[in-house]
Amino acid sequence: MKAVMKTREGVGNVELCEIEEPKVGPRDVKIEVQAVGICGTDIKIRSGDAWSNPPVVLGHELSGIIAEVGSEVTDLKVGQRVVTETGAVVCGHCYYCKTGNFLMCRDRLSIGYGVDGGMTQFCVVPEDIIHTLPDDVSFEAGSLCEPAAVAVHAVYDSVRPEPGDLVVVIGAGAIGLLVAQIAKDFGATVIITGLTHDRLRLDKAKQLGIDYAVDTQTEDLEALVMKLSENMGADLVYECSGSAPGVRTGMSMLKKMGSLVQIGLTKPTLEIEYSMLTGKQIRLVGTFGHKWKSWEIALHLIQTGKLNTQALITHTFPLSEWEEAFRIAEAQEGIKVVLLPNA
Repeated sequence: MKAVMKTREGVGNVELCEIEEPKVGPRDVKIEVQAVGICGTDIKIRSGDAWSNPPVVLGHELSGIIAEVGSEVTDLKVGQRVVTETGAVVCGHCYYCKTGNFLMCRDRLSIGYGVDGGMTQFCVVPEDIIHTLPDDVSFEAGSLCEPAAVAVHAVYDSVRPEPGDLVVVIGAGAIGLLVAQIAKDFGATVIITGLTHDRLRLDKAKQLGIDYAVDTQTEDLEALVMKLSENMGADLVYECSGSAPGVRTGMSMLKKMGSLVQIGLTKPTLEIEYSMLTGKQIRLVGTFGHKWKSWEIALHLIQTGKLNTQALITHTFPLSEWEEAFRIAEAQEGIKVVLLPNA
């Protein structure tokens, strides 16, 4: 079968390869992959800017149909529509595993970079990271359940907005657009920000019902925040860009005693005005990944229409056209690019 693989370390070294169909273990499930999203992590693995364990099949945002179950699997059936979490290998007995924070396990290996992922026709994962995809949610929309679960974890488990809060979301990528929708569902007034080249994404935010979509290169974000907050500042900022300017902007937009949730993955070092933490008594919270409940909440929000993942998909490609798909994703010519391995 065909698979998009990181074949060895270094810049590039991603190819469409012919590999053997994987075998299932007693507690495993084989998924016939119907849709798999291209994440920023996949782009960084290709460029050599993110860790991977080559040779490895890329792709950790996937949905599909169960094609085979292991001999000890009893709760899942062939033909079932599913999505899968990413933590395929964890120790199961450390503090983090025992408290349900599996992605914090030091032994974790995730699908798509630690072990083989979903940019192929069939993917094998442990049964205990599988969630059922409702029949009325498309496979394409379901493939975005992973970033949706990341957004849910960031909002539900870090700092939740209160009804009427002024929330600023920095970064209009897929995660930012998902976070903005969730914050809106909590009853907040939401501003999402981007740059001039994010016009497609900012327009999409408006279509999704986000209150304000601001191009910070041509519009005055501070003036809008101060107008809406009676010169106090935002109650809560979700930083989704992972950039130093984004973090600095978020901290400066906050009111005294406001909260900033850092979602975007930053470089190892970041220059920020640290004095604002104490001077404004800012609460700074980091968040990463998801938990089991994050997926169940995300699936519920998607199914009930409160979280529109389908609207974020601008391009779909067969696996054979993976290079063009990666080009569009890297150039940010769309919002979310999805591969269809069995199309």
